[in-house]
Amino acid sequence: MRKSKKADINAILIKIEDYLHKYLSEKWLKILFFPVFISYIIFITIPTPLWVQFLSFLVIFFLTLIFIKNRKESIKVFIILTGVFVSLRYFYWRTFNTLNLDDGIFNAIASIILYLAELYSMIILILGSFMSLRLLERNHINLEKKEDFLTVDVFIPTYNEPVEIVKTTALAAISMDYPQDKFNVYILDDGGTTQKLNDPDPAKREENRQRSQALKDFVNEVGGNLHYITRERNLHAKAGNINEALKKTNGDLILILDCDHVPAKDFLKRTVGFFNKYPKLFLVQTPHSFYNPDPLEKNLGIFRIVPSEADMFYKHIQKGLDFWSATFFCGSAAVLRRKYLQEVGGIQGTTITEDAETALELHSLGYDSAYYGRPMVYGLQPETFSAFVVQRTRWAQGMIQIFLLKNPLFKKGLKWYQRLGYLNANIFWFFGFARFVFLIAPILYPMFGAQIYSANIQEAASYAIPHFIMSIVLSYYLYAKVRWNFFSEIYEAIQSIFILPAIISVILSPRKPTFKVTPKGENLEEEFLSPFYKPVYLLFNLIVISFFFSFYRWVNYPDERGTVLVVLFWQIFDLFILGIGISVLRERPQRRRAFRIPAKDDVIVYTKSQVFSGKVRDISLTGIWVETDQDITDYLSEVRDYLIEFVIMDARGLPFVLKGRVVNANSKNIRAQFEANTLEDYRKLTEVVYADSSRWEIFREEREMNPIQTTIFLTKIFIENFTKAYKMATAEFINEIKGLTQKFMLKLNKKLLRRELNETV
Repeated sequence: MRKSKKADINAILIKIEDYLHKYLSEKWLKILFFPVFISYIIFITIPTPLWVQFLSFLVIFFLTLIFIKNRKESIKVFIILTGVFVSLRYFYWRTFNTLNLDDGIFNAIASIILYLAELYSMIILILGSFMSLRLLERNHINLEKKEDFLTVDVFIPTYNEPVEIVKTTALAAISMDYPQDKFNVYILDDGGTTQKLNDPDPAKREENRQRSQALKDFVNEVGGNLHYITRERNLHAKAGNINEALKKTNGDLILILDCDHVPAKDFLKRTVGFFNKYPKLFLVQTPHSFYNPDPLEKNLGIFRIVPSEADMFYKHIQKGLDFWSATFFCGSAAVLRRKYLQEVGGIQGTTITEDAETALELHSLGYDSAYYGRPMVYGLQPETFSAFVVQRTRWAQGMIQIFLLKNPLFKKGLKWYQRLGYLNANIFWFFGFARFVFLIAPILYPMFGAQIYSANIQEAASYAIPHFIMSIVLSYYLYAKVRWNFFSEIYEAIQSIFILPAIISVILSPRKPTFKVTPKGENLEEEFLSPFYKPVYLLFNLIVISFFFSFYRWVNYPDERGTVLVVLFWQIFDLFILGIGISVLRERPQRRRAFRIPAKDDVIVYTKSQVFSGKVRDISLTGIWVETDQDITDYLSEVRDYLIEFVIMDARGLPFVLKGRVVNANSKNIRAQFEANTLEDYRKLTEVVYADSSRWEIFREEREMNPIQTTIFLTKIFIENFTKAYKMATAEFINEIKGLTQKFMLKLNKKLLRRELNETV
């Protein structure tokens, strides 16, 4: 009887799930969204006693915990709606009960600024949740007939990057598994323009000429379907470079690769098929994957331990955008249809994020885009924090330019959900304002007595704390596998201090920003403190000082202890974030000329008299690490310091011999440095190292941590890194103060000396 009832209940649940799935289909979800959302808002505005508000939070919180591991779409929608419900209840109360507008102009302005920062965060929460309702997963479309193989022009734009980086990408591109008569590869050298070759600075002119000639010589040596294109003047940066190449080529499709984005052999075979199936398709975007750490990962020692910052965008957000037909062009690792691109005059150049701007124009004409989530390019991230800031400043200014000059809310031709997708992408980059406000706000009350948030401890416990907790829980539910809790806060808070001036600049003058190339391929020989350390260091110490003011208020103003308690927790959180930020600004050495890529290939090792089998553990263009199946202790004498051979299967399953000189070996491991003496050796090595995209599946392993585990993990990172970084920053700051003092005293002494001379005369 019990089994029968249980079976009946399961059958009912399955029917409910099927019913919800039916009405959560793409068509119905888009049609029903607005009426459901309006009804939902009505419940948010109903006033309740504080105990009812807190009790409703507890019910929602524990229901969410029950279903937190369930990824079914109906459960996902339930958790999103309930999580956002708690936050919207908070914000409704925040809007009508906490603003202090009648207690002096300073309090009113500070209160409004904090409110606007929270309003921004609320909009981002809602838009991000909306874009996460369903993630579209696509499978590649096979090329079966000869006519399916459309002609492709591969563009590799370059400006001033090291020649070796460009060569690697070009060699991988010409080795792609696609009919040779169906594609051509073009190096678009904007560092070799007539303008650059006649630079008025003799040193720069000579450097440009040598680099340009090296690329021409390389293209001539390779020959075949590799070509070199340049132009007269460097107009409109990357967009102008690509548009010039469009005039000189004629392929059906254009594959654009940043010069450090090395493609897998199967890139074209996995993307071209979409254009055959969807006639109105203008874009297939694929993920950007990276084989080196960004500055935060490098300096904190968390590379390949924590999900990469790019994972959230390329493994989650783009898939959500794809469901809403709003996936946009990201500048590289993307295939575009030439005839549609030419309809809008090529790559757009009104803003400095020409990629997203181009996609916006083509979406507004009714054309479609697709996102294929398989990683098929490997690229370089900025190696230093200063280069990282240059890149993110450009992205921030460009996206805000689009918001100001081509606002998607008013762009004709877009569907309502596409407007929201682009709006989310554009206004996200205002985070510099919001994060900076959240860093400054807890200083204002204890140090200046600013009353910017009118609420007692009971109200905070019923509204503010539930909102904070549910935001963390919702973030964990949606993004746990691609972004751990609090890492966005760290990335954004550190960037905000430097991006905020750029945001203000572009708001005041939307057409002023110019395209700046992100430095790549930097070699960091020694540990040093980033020149960007000072604002983070000063703000950290300012919050430390305000911390003591909070204790003063706790002792001397007992009636304010509820507010003081909230501010203390806020200050501790900000100190934690900025403390990690100071650790990030201690630049660690990075001496590798080529980054190692994890691998699992079978390998045969030939020494003078022995043959060993094994597995490749990692490989790069300069070296290899092999773990042997046999114990080689007895043969170390003929392995160490000798030139030996490694036989690995290439992407076509054919054996390829690599010669390497052993630099380290023990009982089960051999590490060797390759000796690639000819261009053909280097080309084959490139093919073996980057190979088919299936090799890169190892990087798709997703690791998950809940908020408590992440807090513990970050605390360990803080303890391991902060003290040394803070000491370095303090020593550097004291030296700068000493230097400024000496300059001041020198000027003062000169003035006094002049005065004495004048008096003597």
